[in-house]
Amino acid sequence: MYSYEWDRSRRTGGYRLKTETGKFVASEIRPVFAEELVLMGLETRLEFDPAERRPLLWAKQNVYLCCGEEIARVNKTRYGEPLDIEWKGASSQEDDRSNERGKRRRKLKLVPVDVGAMVAKNRGIMAALVADTLKRIKEMYDAYARKCDAVYIGFSGGKDSVVLLDLCHKVLPLDVPVVFSDTDMELPDTYHVWDEIQSRYEGRPFLKVSAKSPALDNWRQFGPPSQVLRWCCSVHKSAPAILTLKERLGKRSIKTLAFVGVRGEESLRRLEYDDIGNGFKSQSQVNAMPILAWSAHEVWLYIFEHDLILNEAYRKGLPRVGCLMCPMSTDRQNDLIRMSYREAVEPFAVAVRDAIDREFSSQEDEDAFVYEGGWYARKSGVSLKQVIAEPGVERKGDRVVCEFPIEMESRLREWLKAIGNIDGAQLSFRKDGHRGLLECVWTNGKADRLASKWLAYAVHKAIACAGCNACAAECPTGALRLAKKAGSGEPEICIDEATCVHCMKCYAPDEGCLRYFSRRYAGAKTMNISGINKYMTFGLKPEWIEILAKEGAKFRQTTALGNRMVPAAVTWFREASLIEDATAIATTRLLEVGKQRGFSDLLFWHLLWIRLANASPLVKWYVCNTDFEVGYPMKRIDERLAQSVGSASVRKGALQSLCQLVKASPLGEGDGAMIEAEMKGRAVEQLTRRSRSVDPLAVLYGLYVMAEKSGRQAFTVRQMMAAEFDGEIVSPLAAFGIPPDEFKKQCMGLAAVHPDFIACSFTLGLDEVRVFPESKNRDDVVGLILRK
Repeated sequence: MYSYEWDRSRRTGGYRLKTETGKFVASEIRPVFAEELVLMGLETRLEFDPAERRPLLWAKQNVYLCCGEEIARVNKTRYGEPLDIEWKGASSQEDDRSNERGKRRRKLKLVPVDVGAMVAKNRGIMAALVADTLKRIKEMYDAYARKCDAVYIGFSGGKDSVVLLDLCHKVLPLDVPVVFSDTDMELPDTYHVWDEIQSRYEGRPFLKVSAKSPALDNWRQFGPPSQVLRWCCSVHKSAPAILTLKERLGKRSIKTLAFVGVRGEESLRRLEYDDIGNGFKSQSQVNAMPILAWSAHEVWLYIFEHDLILNEAYRKGLPRVGCLMCPMSTDRQNDLIRMSYREAVEPFAVAVRDAIDREFSSQEDEDAFVYEGGWYARKSGVSLKQVIAEPGVERKGDRVVCEFPIEMESRLREWLKAIGNIDGAQLSFRKDGHRGLLECVWTNGKADRLASKWLAYAVHKAIACAGCNACAAECPTGALRLAKKAGSGEPEICIDEATCVHCMKCYAPDEGCLRYFSRRYAGAKTMNISGINKYMTFGLKPEWIEILAKEGAKFRQTTALGNRMVPAAVTWFREASLIEDATAIATTRLLEVGKQRGFSDLLFWHLLWIRLANASPLVKWYVCNTDFEVGYPMKRIDERLAQSVGSASVRKGALQSLCQLVKASPLGEGDGAMIEAEMKGRAVEQLTRRSRSVDPLAVLYGLYVMAEKSGRQAFTVRQMMAAEFDGEIVSPLAAFGIPPDEFKKQCMGLAAVHPDFIACSFTLGLDEVRVFPESKNRDDVVGLILRK
């Protein structure tokens, strides 16, 4: 909330709050303790007492600060490699000179932060902030407590929840419990905090809630969570808390008021929150966020002033306290967790190795995939060894027919109770060999699209339900109950038709079921793979583009292109965004880049490639089904394509077009080739994608292509690291193989030069990139390139 300045007098070694307010996304500071310096190996250049409990330095992201002066920066290295520490300032230069003379390198002596003096200097402003916050907590309670069945204080073991609890304890009645949602994936030090903190607040009830199934069991059931498939939050946090409170109150349906320690500066998205609102995490919960406007430097001052419990994870350098293996964590967070809690992390690493269907060239390659988060960006079960096949659904005018395993009929009938009667329709079941068929026929005309969707979702729930209780937590009347059958462990579903109001909130997760959505084998939902052979065995060539530039719409009549080439050229031009559509043949601004820079210019082709990766079913399939730096024989590529395309002739024509694109364009030429073709005579025998650095403006163009295609304006780096054919978009990271750290640097550079096009926040695991499609578009990015 309040801005701050460093106390450069060195009297405290800390900072002072200023009366000006501000927002500090991407610039949070944190104290650095002796434990972190030892763990990072910084004691070789710094002199300090390893047993010191006071802060010794401050840090902002990966930069270490002494009285506001940068003294060291930790650069990212690959998993398993030693840390790359870059020393800064005059002391570093002096050390370098001493080292050149062969003398022993002098260490920088650290003086602990005078916490008491720093707190005293900030007491006035902090007192006003605390008074306002306590008043707001009371206002929230008075406004909502009587409207809700239960009130509780959420607790995670992190610094924000510790501060929140201390503040709430001063204001809220003692019967308001503290609820800790134990995900079974917490850091060992978080459990120590939970055990210790209960003795600090006498008279207040403390509840630890957890899912009925252990976390590792659910990782095997659902597949590892990802940045898109965050089933873990619903299954292990939200649902257990709501269900426990229902049981505690003896009610089947409740509305809760939850005080939670969310702060706005943690991400651009959270900055937009109001401090109280409905349904952020659950439809049956109101979230009160009284410290939403607090900044990290205010949180730390409060902790030091009141001598609150501090999770030891912070002393080891972790900027955030969360789960052992979270797909939302930064690389640095993951590295520190492995260094400090290796034994606790290993079972989850094993779960990832066991789940992912992927060939690795070496053990180092496999470790990098597991520990650097190659699995974070998955959007379905395509990359898993065990998937849930999509059940067939046939829609014809007045009827919908859904396939399902015959043994699931009784479970399906139970889930259908949530839908209730469908007006003007008749449901029937029949057998067809080893499969069951659910048929819905509308007697009064065309099939209802919404009801058709619910029927398909009912099948998804029947074939995938694992009894996780996320649905039961959302049920507003308590009509839905889930339990495990004795002996088998199979889920038992019971829907009370007398109390079910058919609100369909239990069908709210994507595709109706969290587990189905996480493990589904989605063939080609977002792009028609049947069009993969529409290029007539031809690939896009610079010569074709040159003809388009010269002839415009008349290129169809030119003798430079054969009759069979014209429709293929039209397809490539449209998908590469060189023409507006297949009929008008109106050229686009992107074509101007080729005219200005040359039709074989590599930047021009990088722009075409990112467009094709999002618009061409052939290019997108190839990008999503091959890894960088791995040679794929054409036979192996054909085998992979055969999983989606049964016709051998269709596959042959498509792969010939792909090979022609590589051979005939700059994408496959020279030292900068993005795709290397290994030839046998005139035939391509093997293709290898190469990671390449690209112009930052090509990255910016790719981000606007993504924004246009997805209708979104914000993306995380983790979401962009991998690509799946059933996903909406292919990012520049996935298309070009840009390392995440290089991508972040490019985005920060772009944000500095073109702030009206892009903003980014890379802090505390919330690595967000935002573009502004309401005011800019990809043609505007092309304009930047033309002016370059």
